[in-house]
Amino acid sequence: MTFSEATSNNWQKNLYAIFVAELLVMAGFSFVFPFMPLYIEKLGNYSSSQAAFWAGIAEGTCGIAMFLSAPLWGLLADRTGRKPMVLRAIFGSAAVVALIAISPNVPFLVIMRFFQGVLSGTVAAASALVAAMTPREKRPFAMGLLMTGIYIGNSCGPLMGGLAADKFGYEATFFIAAAALAAGGFVVLFLVKEKFEPVKSSERSSIGSMLRLAGSKEVLPLLIIQFALNAGPSMVGPIIPLFIQQLNPLGQAATEAGIAFTIAGIIAALSAVVAGRLTTRVPLKPMLVFSCLGTCLAYLAPMTAGNVTQLTVYIALRGLLNGGILTAGYALLSLSVSPAQQGVVFGLGQSATSLGGGVGPTIGGALGSSLGFKNVFGFTAGMYLFTTLLVIKVIPKHAGETTETTPKGSG
Repeated sequence: MTFSEATSNNWQKNLYAIFVAELLVMAGFSFVFPFMPLYIEKLGNYSSSQAAFWAGIAEGTCGIAMFLSAPLWGLLADRTGRKPMVLRAIFGSAAVVALIAISPNVPFLVIMRFFQGVLSGTVAAASALVAAMTPREKRPFAMGLLMTGIYIGNSCGPLMGGLAADKFGYEATFFIAAAALAAGGFVVLFLVKEKFEPVKSSERSSIGSMLRLAGSKEVLPLLIIQFALNAGPSMVGPIIPLFIQQLNPLGQAATEAGIAFTIAGIIAALSAVVAGRLTTRVPLKPMLVFSCLGTCLAYLAPMTAGNVTQLTVYIALRGLLNGGILTAGYALLSLSVSPAQQGVVFGLGQSATSLGGGVGPTIGGALGSSLGFKNVFGFTAGMYLFTTLLVIKVIPKHAGETTETTPKGSG
């Protein structure tokens, strides 16, 4: 199979359009992130510990749904094209976020989060599209730019969302987030040109070949690492706004949480730019090891926070090396398979990431409600330490530097 995107001069135009689209989409997603636990607290008339538990359930449900559905979307992407999958993820998410705004109760919200997990997965879909249309030697750069757009969106969204929630209310803010998502979808619809050539029926991936690919020595370690890298930070997601509220009961928790996430996002966006440029000089494995170990240490600091300012600074520090983690992780995943398998491998990667996103918040919410919010950061640091050791042990020294190969058993 030949992908004309890989040799076309239009790959840069498409890349920049997807960059803008993911920026808008991630801003929309992160718009509601700072106050989701607070919204649950209000909607269910819960205590902070009860809200932390249910916020973990809501996030976990979304992650588990995405874990189950992402590989199937990946298979479909390699048969119908990557652009339709990006549009499905974006417009599907926009519809669900709008429905969350009219949730009558917490169980309805949890159900909507489940459907959001089934329909979404924009990062994996966009990553597969970028990887398929970009020349191999340019993929680390392209992934770095894509991660930069994601982090810029993640850094703009929380602050604006927190301010909007405190000024206009939670429901109105969900509708604003849905509009941002839809805008990103229209950018892809009208500006991204995919010259997709369907895989021959004899070469199509099946569920069986997908499972063999997932279990191959080239891909399985990367999936385990993707799981661990997302399970760790997602543990603290449900408890940060509630921890801020605990430290400053009379403050505007949504806005303060938004400020913390925004600063972390800005730092992460800058680190993604740096990481993308360093990929031409620094091997991907050392970059991933250094980034994971540094992030492990950064997650210990919030355990000592005594006020909101300290917590904000400590949360911001965790973004220093996030760009290196995502850029190296996604580049290694893309380079582990042939161009014809980009949809499948990123579907598997999204599945592993989503499983971490499903397990992490559930554990974090339970730990936060039972052991206190500070201790969750210690568990997250432990997860990053485990991942660092895993990367050292299982990732080949020159991973991502060899010529393009197809893992055994992936046909």
